Amino acid sequence: MTDGFLRVAAAVPRVQLADISANTQEIEKLMVAAEGKDVEILCFPELCITGYTCQDLFAQQLLLEEAEHALMKILELSRNLQVTTLVGLPFYHRGMLLNCAAVVQNGKLHGLVPKTYIPNYKEFYERRWFTSSTDLHEAETIRFCGQSVLLSTQQLFKHRDTTFGIEICEDLWAPIPPSNRAVLEGAEIIFNLSASNDLVGKNDYA
Repeated sequence: MTDGFLRVAAAVPRVQLADISANTQEIEKLMVAAEGKDVEILCFPELCITGYTCQDLFAQQLLLEEAEHALMKILELSRNLQVTTLVGLPFYHRGMLLNCAAVVQNGKLHGLVPKTYIPNYKEFYERRWFTSSTDLHEAETIRFCGQSVLLSTQQLFKHRDTTFGIEICEDLWAPIPPSNRAVLEGAEIIFNLSASNDLVGKNDYA
C-alpha cells in the first residue's frame, strides 16, 4: 500500500479447456508479471485452472487431481512473491463438487471459498455438476494441497492492513449476495471471480 492506496489487478489469462498444464503456466506468467508491476492482490477468473466450460469433464477424477497439483505448483511459486493471488478451481468434498476460489499468499493456502448461487438458466446449467455452498451447512477445516485450510464462505482475508472478502460470479446477482455479509463484518474490498461461456451473439452484447 502506497499513500493509502492498494494496487489490485484483474488477470485475464488465455484459458485452454482441461489443459491444466497450459493454464497453470499462464497463471504463473501473470503472477510474475503482476509482481513486477507492484500489484498486491491479483484476482483470476473462476475455474481458471481447468477452464469454466469443461462440462462433464468436471466429473473426471483425473481433472480434479490435476487441478490440485496445479494449485500446489502455484503455491510453490508464490513463496518467492509478495502478491496475494486468488484463483478458481473445482474441489470435490464429501460427495459434492464445489466451484471454489483459493487464496494464495507466500506459499500458504489461506482459504477456500465455495460459490453459493449456482446458475441454472438459459446457457448456464452449473447445477448439473456443482453444489451450492449452502449444502456444507458449516465451515470446516480440511486438508488440501498438503495444508490445513478453512472451507467456507464465511471468512475474511488480510493483505497487510487491508481486509477483503470473496464471492464468485453469480453470487453478486443474488438479492442478498455473500459480499453484503462480508462488508458488514469489515471487508474493505470484495473480489468477484467470474467467468462465462461462449454463445453466438454474446460478443456483440459485450
